Amino acid sequence: MNHSALKRLLTCSPYFSRLYEQLQDSEKRSLPDLSEQDLPGRDWAVAQPDNDVNSCMQYLRQRRHTAICRLIWWEFGLQGDAQRGWQSISELADSLIEAALHMAIQLIAPRVGQMPSGRFCVIGLGKLGGNELNLGSDIDLLFLWQAEGHSSGGRRSLPAAEYYSQLSRMLIRLLDEPTVNGRVWPTDMRLRPGGASAAIASGLQASIDYYLNYGQTWERAMLLKARPVAGDMETGQCFLQALLPFKFRRYLDYTTVTALADMKKRIDLQQAVAVGRPGYDVKRGRGGIREIEFIVQALQLLNGARITALQSERSTSGALNVLQQANIIPAAQARQLRHSYIFWRRMEHAIQARRGEQTQKLPADYQQWLPELLSSPDIAADMQNHAQAVHSLFQNHVLPQYQQQGGDNWLHADNLPARLSSEQQRHIRQCMQRIRQHLRRGILPERAEAQLERILGELMPRWLDDANGLQALDAFEELVHNIAGRATWIDLLDTHQGTRQWLGGVLSASRYIAWHIARNPCWLEWPLQQERGATEISRLCSKMLALDPQTMPEDALLADIGRCVDQVRLQCALAIDAHEAGPLQIGRWLADIADAATTACIRYNIHRLGLEEDFPLVALAMGKHGSQEMGLASDLDMVFVLVCENEFLPCHGRSLRDQAQRLGRRVIHTLSNAPPFGAGYTFDGRLRPSGNSGVLVTSLAAFVDYQQHHAQTWEHQALCRARTVAGPVAACQQLEMAIGNILAQPRDQQSLRRDIARMREKMLRHLSASNNQIINLKQDRGGLVDIEFLAQFSRLAFGGTQRGTVTILQQPPAKAPGAWHKDAAMLAASYVQYREMENALRSELWQSIAKLPSDPDAPEWVTMQRHCSITTPAALQQRMASVHHCYQRWLYH
Repeated sequence: MNHSALKRLLTCSPYFSRLYEQLQDSEKRSLPDLSEQDLPGRDWAVAQPDNDVNSCMQYLRQRRHTAICRLIWWEFGLQGDAQRGWQSISELADSLIEAALHMAIQLIAPRVGQMPSGRFCVIGLGKLGGNELNLGSDIDLLFLWQAEGHSSGGRRSLPAAEYYSQLSRMLIRLLDEPTVNGRVWPTDMRLRPGGASAAIASGLQASIDYYLNYGQTWERAMLLKARPVAGDMETGQCFLQALLPFKFRRYLDYTTVTALADMKKRIDLQQAVAVGRPGYDVKRGRGGIREIEFIVQALQLLNGARITALQSERSTSGALNVLQQANIIPAAQARQLRHSYIFWRRMEHAIQARRGEQTQKLPADYQQWLPELLSSPDIAADMQNHAQAVHSLFQNHVLPQYQQQGGDNWLHADNLPARLSSEQQRHIRQCMQRIRQHLRRGILPERAEAQLERILGELMPRWLDDANGLQALDAFEELVHNIAGRATWIDLLDTHQGTRQWLGGVLSASRYIAWHIARNPCWLEWPLQQERGATEISRLCSKMLALDPQTMPEDALLADIGRCVDQVRLQCALAIDAHEAGPLQIGRWLADIADAATTACIRYNIHRLGLEEDFPLVALAMGKHGSQEMGLASDLDMVFVLVCENEFLPCHGRSLRDQAQRLGRRVIHTLSNAPPFGAGYTFDGRLRPSGNSGVLVTSLAAFVDYQQHHAQTWEHQALCRARTVAGPVAACQQLEMAIGNILAQPRDQQSLRRDIARMREKMLRHLSASNNQIINLKQDRGGLVDIEFLAQFSRLAFGGTQRGTVTILQQPPAKAPGAWHKDAAMLAASYVQYREMENALRSELWQSIAKLPSDPDAPEWVTMQRHCSITTPAALQQRMASVHHCYQRWLYH
């Protein structure tokens, strides 16, 4: 079978036929049975101890010819793995460059000597650096040196810079000079620091300084694949390590993506041949190799600072694997790109293996031999499918929409739709005028106006069909005002369709989110971030808990506390808007950051007062904070308990009790101060013993005594949600145990029902909606409070250890009546739906559920239709009636 394949390949590839004829007889006999172990590697060529330059060049070229013959046979005769093939070509190049470097040192030594303590490294760029060379590639090289003084041992002594220039030129001659045996490899030095006009070899530090101070965006992409291939590898690694901050920015820099897109646009203008037609370029053409490489490079540059595995991955295939594993690119897209990349690279090799030409263009007669060489009967259809799939992904990830979308010139407000009222048209014209003024003041690149026109061309038609469209335009105008001097954000919106679409929706849907985005454009990165939701909130909580008052300036620490709280709130709002988290998850996230903020504020104030770090003050969270059911606008209900044997013991000139009171006041002040001077919470102390008029901090003994002998039923209801959130571990455990004992004490169920019902009736008289046009989803009959009271009744009447309303209802204890299990499930589902409505209303309109209109066409209900399962006033009233019927059944029978 191998012999028939050999005959077929000799017929299809005149280039292979020529190489085959040059092989020795032993090589010819062994070729049909070639195995992967026989492919060229880094040890393929060795430096010859020969001072004749022609002999050295002949040796290098002969070794290349033999290796290329094997590689063509491997890929197209044996149908071997293509990726292994191009990796072997790269290893062959490494070997030949290394051998040529040693020969070059020997060849110039009689004339200019050597640099005994000098270091010289050859950096491979492009496909050589990525271990992805093809049969017809040239090699992009960069030469680095480290040395002091002059060369010695030759007829002349040269300074280091001149010596390494001589060495570099001899190396290039050995590799690139045409001879009767051809070249070893065409060598391109134009990508070196400073380009073709710069020194052929650069000092290490000078090269680093060039990129860090003057490097351009395209050079960042170019250096992604850079690796040491010959010479002193340590010098090469030092170079690459120093350039990590240049290649991988700590912020998302979309100017690089735009540069790649601009480059591809220029390539497209030169490569206009349709896919599958003779002359189509499989590398540069639409949907070809270059588009795949640009997709991967763009995502690698954008995410490399955060995903360190991308920093050391040089190959397209390897980087694609990392991007998939990190969920930067969906698995299906990654599979498509990987499959297409291999398809195009095999075709590229087949074209080059045909006649040994350095080309990627389809020849006129490709249909006569290419299908057989690639074992692809319908090669034209395969090309169309791969090109279409790749170009679609390229448009999604990289390519800006250069063509104007639609005929309207939105930025100059020309030809506004006639269906708009005169007031709407006036509003739009004034807004567009302000946007143009922002651009002029921002001194943005000239492309910015065209970019904004494209962005508006996509967003304006969408906004004009939205009831909140003009609100969205106002927010967009404010955003442009804040980014007018920062091209990166304009590039992001113009380049990334997903971000653009997300922004269009969120600006019209959510006043809260729109306000934050307009004032802090960094939130534009949110759709592209993988570390969001639980991952990002966990990071922010950890960051808060790591704040060290002993080492940080006071203003910086307080600003970080407020910033973390704000960021978590907005992360939650964004997750609500994107339907990425339900109300239970949102409640836990908000409680987590409130816990962290409380801990950080206590530590900060302990330090300010000069107290010991384990000062026995415990923060007891109550209400929705305690039950981890917080909303975006939830305040903090908190009680401070001093857990010690004797509260009158001296402590730094005062009693423990006095110090605890001072600490409690300061903690409340820090928690409630607006950012950047605090956490920005509203603080509610009404749930502490004796309410707001009571002592701010109570001792554990006084707390237990009050709860056991003086507290009313509603205070034990509140205690059902209590949870220790900050303080020494042992002190927290003591307080938790005391609360558990208080809640576990036996109660007369009839008295319990009566007390709860009386408190609820009192609340209804004072807090429920006063007319039929308004629904108070929290306080009205059948609302949130009815369900919370029933859950608290269950906890006090039937026992259990749960704190959250939903968890109490979903996990009733065994002693609860059977009928309660069925009702509790309905109540839990209703509570989740109510909280879903509350979160949607807060995140979209920043409104409370206390005043829901009964008009189904009101904006509040438009919001419910977007986000909630209860979407009309009638449906809500029906559900509330069912809930209140259940409430009456359990508290009035």
